[in-house]
This record gives sequence, C-alpha cells and structure tokens, in this order.
Amino acid sequence: MVEIILKYIPYPIIAILLLILISIFRNPEKVDKWSAILGRLFIWNKERREKNTIAKNIDYRVTKIAKKINNESRGILPFGIRIKWKKPDEVLAYIQKKNVVVVMKRNDNLDSNIVEACLAYVPKALLPKSRNIVDTEILDTIDHYIIQKMLSEGNYTSAYNYYLTNVLDDKLTDNTGFAGYFKDVGKIDAIGFLTRVLLEEYNRLGEKLFGTLEEQNFREETKAFIQFLTNFTNREPGDDSTPLFFGGEKIKIAIILFAKSDTLEYTGLEAYTKRITKDKNMGAQRIFLFSYAKRTDKLIYDDEGYVKDFKEVKEFKSLEQIEKKCKEQDFLNLIKKEKYYAKDVKGNQRTAMYYLYEIV
Repeated sequence: MVEIILKYIPYPIIAILLLILISIFRNPEKVDKWSAILGRLFIWNKERREKNTIAKNIDYRVTKIAKKINNESRGILPFGIRIKWKKPDEVLAYIQKKNVVVVMKRNDNLDSNIVEACLAYVPKALLPKSRNIVDTEILDTIDHYIIQKMLSEGNYTSAYNYYLTNVLDDKLTDNTGFAGYFKDVGKIDAIGFLTRVLLEEYNRLGEKLFGTLEEQNFREETKAFIQFLTNFTNREPGDDSTPLFFGGEKIKIAIILFAKSDTLEYTGLEAYTKRITKDKNMGAQRIFLFSYAKRTDKLIYDDEGYVKDFKEVKEFKSLEQIEKKCKEQDFLNLIKKEKYYAKDVKGNQRTAMYYLYEIV
C-alpha cells in the first residue's frame, strides 16, 4: 500500500496531506470551523444548514478559547464543546470523551443560544475534579467570570451584552457575596494569577481529593486561599506586611516577587535564596517566582567598538540569575515558566514572567 501511494502521489502532495493531518491532530477545533463553512455550501435544507452553521461556530470558538485557557494551566478546562439540537424540556450537558455535549433547543435568538450553551458548558468543563471541593459560591463566581471571558474574547459582542443584561447584572445586584468575589477574581486575573495560581491550586486539590470522603472538608481552605491572593493583588508598592506564604492543610504555596531593584543591587541573590529555603522549611509544596520586565537601554556598537545607537529592551535579569541558583538546589524542580502580559498595581499593561518550582 505504501509503495502504491509513493508511486502515484507526488511527494509534495503527501507532505501537504501530512501537514493537514498534524494540524487537525493538534487543533481539532478547526475541523468545526471548516465543517461550518462546508455546511453552508453543501447542506441544501435551509433549517439544517442554519443549525449546522450555528452549532459548529459555537463548537469552534468556545473550544478554541477553552484550549487557550487550559494551556495557561493544564487540566483546569480540559474539554471542548459539542452542540446537539433537540427539544428537551431543559438544557442538558454531559461529558463524552474529550467534549462536553450540550443538548438544547435551537432558539431564534442567536445570543440566547450562545449564552445558554456557555452556561451549560462551563460548570461541566471547568475544574471537573474540584466541583465538590471548592466553596460553592467561589465556584459559581469563577464559572461566570470564565463565561464572561469566553464571550468577550470570542468576539461574541452581541451575546456578551445579552449575557450582561440578562444574567450577570442580576447576579451582581442580588448577591453581595458573588459581587465581592467577582471583583476579587477580576483583580487576580489582571495579574495573570487566576489560571496560573488560583485555578492551578484548586485543580491540584481536586486531583488529590476527588472520589474520597474528604472532598467537602477543605472548602474553608479554598476561601482562605482566594483571600490570600486578593490581599496580594491589593498590596501597595513597598508593602512588606502582606503575607506571601500560604500554609493551609492541603494548599501550601509561596510567592516570591521580584519588584525592588535595590534588593538585588544591595543584597544580591542571597535574600531570594534564603527566602526560598525558608519557604521550603515552612512546608511550601510549590514556589511561584514572579517579576515584571525591567526596561533597560542596550548599547549598539559599530565595527570599531564605538557606541552608535541604543535600543530599549525588556529584561528579566533577576529571574534569569535566580534560575541559575535554583539549578544548584536538589530540592527544586522547575515545572513551568511563562512570559505573558499582566497589569501592575497602577493598572498599566506590562510584560511579566513567572517560574513555578515544585519542592521535591
């Protein structure tokens, strides 16, 4: 068979087909996008064509955003979405393989379809093993925050406005606890800690406790942890009083913030390495190193060694230096590092980077 294929199909065609197959394997949600396009061309029944187009469009956009969120912390949102049009008494959702299947009646209001699909999808797909562990009000808040994020980032402008008017505004008005947590989650997300720290730890807690009799024993700890991160987001520059170590019974994490340039200048790396050792001795399971990029001028020289120009660059010298020191410690295992955009305490958008170490 292989010989026949190689004989009658040119190598460039084979290479293109292989690239297409690899792309489908890595990005299965793109099949939905092309399915919607082909459906508009080849499905002649108008109602069937519209149903297929709407369903595949939702499948593609929501799954694409879910994949992006899940890439920030593996396992927090591991499922895509599949829409099935039927006429149930209420919207149904269940997990099937790698997707949440949402069974719903098609409404003439497209915005309503999209919002109902997200309302059914997110509580099934987000933190699937932590649903009985995290405090229910916090979980409900995070669900709605993620739905808002999906609608805004998915360019569902009309559906986003529909969701705000018909769902979110009422919840924010009627429930002060929800409104407070929603504000806190927004602040945590602004610095990039929602997925990378909060949901990361909630997901790890679910992996530990799912299916055990202890599932509902640590809800107060999940409340204390979100308060810990909220306090961190509210700290002012130069504030050394805000705790940077959380020592719960199950969640034990430390945050080391590289914010003061004078610390590195006057004490070198020793202050940070001592802090890492101290956090380890206090029982930290993971240590989260975080820094905003520092702007510096890089000199450009000509062939004779004279400065001819300069350009502004963004560097993470503190993190790069501490990474070398951490490699010398046999109890530290670097499990993730990432560069991303986040807001600082003044609300300015800046380039940030974090390293996540596990204590072994």
